[in-house]
Amino acid sequence: MSKKQKAKTFIGVFGALALGILVLVACNNQDYSELKEIPPLESSDQKIAKKDIALYFGQQKSFNWVNTKVPTDVKITLFDVNYKSVDYYFFLKFNQWFKKLKFENGIMPINQKENLDCDNFAMLYKSLMGISAYKSAHSAEPSVAVVVVRQVNEYGGIPASKGFHMVNLVMTNNGWFIFEPQSGKYVLLENYPNQEYIQYLIY
Repeated sequence: MSKKQKAKTFIGVFGALALGILVLVACNNQDYSELKEIPPLESSDQKIAKKDIALYFGQQKSFNWVNTKVPTDVKITLFDVNYKSVDYYFFLKFNQWFKKLKFENGIMPINQKENLDCDNFAMLYKSLMGISAYKSAHSAEPSVAVVVVRQVNEYGGIPASKGFHMVNLVMTNNGWFIFEPQSGKYVLLENYPNQEYIQYLIY
C-alpha cells in the first residue's frame, strides 16, 4: 500500500469513526479540539517485519522471547510489510491524550449501543496512533494491532462474558502490552488473563 493510499485510508477510517461518534454525542458541547494536539509519534529504532511477527507468535513468544499462551493458530492479518515498535514513554503519553480526548468529548463507555462499543474503541485507538505516525512523517507503520479475543476472564473493568471482545496490542521497546481502550488499563501480553483466547490480530 503506497503512502498516498495509506493516508487516504487512515483519513477515511478516522473520518467515518469521528462522524459516527459526533452524531452519537451531538447533545454534548464537544469540539474535538484535542485532535489538534495529537502527540507526534515517537518510535524506537526496533523494526518489526511481517516474518518477525509470524516467528514470535508461531512459537508462543512475546517481547524478549518471554513465553505466552497465545494460540499458535491465531489468525494474523497484516496490511503493511514493515512496522516499528512504539517508544514506551510515548505509549504512556499517547494514552493520557486518548483519555482526555474521550472525556472532553463525551466518548465514554456508558449505556453503550453497537455504534460505540469495544470494536469502535479499539479501531479508534489504532487509527489515531496511525494518524500520529502520519503527522510525524514516519514511513513505517506503528506496531499496534486490533485484537479479537473471547472475554472469558474479566480484565480492565470489562466483565467476563465468553463472547467476542476487542482490545489493542501495542508492541513497545519495553514490552508488548494489551491495552483496554475503554478503560485505559494495560498489561504485558504474557500477564493478560485472556491471552489463550486471542482469536485474531489485525495490524
